[in-house]
Amino acid sequence: MEQAITLDFIVKLVRQYWKALLSLTILGGTIAIVVTLWIIQPEYQANVQILVNRKHSSAGTDLTGQQADVQMITTYKELITKPVILKPVRYALQEETKVQRSLKTLEQAVSVTSTANSQVFSIAVRDHDAKASAVIANQIAATFKAQVRQIIKVNNVTIIAPAETPAAPVSPKRITNILIGLVGGFLFGVTYAGIRILFNRRVQSLGYLTEELQLTGLGLVNHQPQESTNTNQQVIRQLQTQSVEKPTIKRV
Repeated sequence: MEQAITLDFIVKLVRQYWKALLSLTILGGTIAIVVTLWIIQPEYQANVQILVNRKHSSAGTDLTGQQADVQMITTYKELITKPVILKPVRYALQEETKVQRSLKTLEQAVSVTSTANSQVFSIAVRDHDAKASAVIANQIAATFKAQVRQIIKVNNVTIIAPAETPAAPVSPKRITNILIGLVGGFLFGVTYAGIRILFNRRVQSLGYLTEELQLTGLGLVNHQPQESTNTNQQVIRQLQTQSVEKPTIKRV
């Protein structure tokens, strides 16, 4: 039995399987809440802003020097996210702050962003510990300031906004995850109900036979309950028993 996806089909689906749709939607939202609040670890992000402004020999070269500084930010990004900076950071964290993170963890936690035509760039650090994220970000900035003088001979690095301990996590996004769970549960319910309807081969009404298959209705056969059938059979047995009973012969 073929079934076209029409508005009537959708209305029929919702009316027939509204309980399943509601249950699966609530189930999807519940799973999202459990995963978001109790399974996914929250992540905190701390940011530190750095200004790199190399000193130039004359005023005529200031504009050219600023453009060169902006272009050099790409190089600074590469240095900050590589072991040349992160290895000293890791050692300093272990010795001074007792924060222990592997080199791979630091590489995944650090990101560098900048604004077009700006000599200021930001170092962002994500960590499961709010205080540790700020400590790591400030240590990266301090190590970069010390190492970049020897590597690129940059003589003027300023930390203009040190990282502070974040008050709230940036991940996971609770509202977004719950909405995704609700929508996912609803879509799963629609898929389930649609499959049930599309693959249902039973005739649901007399109208399907007379209108769609153009068959002539000759009559209806009513369903007789099982209890009534059993009662009728007992009555028939009793009548049969009475009809075959032998007559009693009286002796004179």
